[in-house]
Amino acid sequence: MAHHKALMKGGFLLPMCEKHFHDHDETWLILKGSGTGFWIDHDGNREDFVLEAGDVWMIPAGFEHGCAGTNSEDFTISVFDGTKPPGCHDHAHYYIEKEGYIPSFKLIKTPTDRYGSV
Repeated sequence: MAHHKALMKGGFLLPMCEKHFHDHDETWLILKGSGTGFWIDHDGNREDFVLEAGDVWMIPAGFEHGCAGTNSEDFTISVFDGTKPPGCHDHAHYYIEKEGYIPSFKLIKTPTDRYGSV
């Protein structure tokens, strides 16, 4: 993860946002106003979320997501990306209909004796 400077000091207005996905996790910080976000999980199930100032919305890699367009005029968010795995897309909006895949993470536990026997 990175150190994000001044993430809470600005953000951008989000009147609406089309359905898209990323190859990495994404986190929305809701700075002002309110809106309705949605995601569609890896199995195709949709869930809607009421997002209000002060909320943090963490979106897993490969979950399609966006805003339903019922946002207040001052709905302001700041966004930061999670860990970007090797080979992931550059930061942009991608569409399963075009890309033809759904990304997901897999945990690999690498044995170590870094601090002696456990």
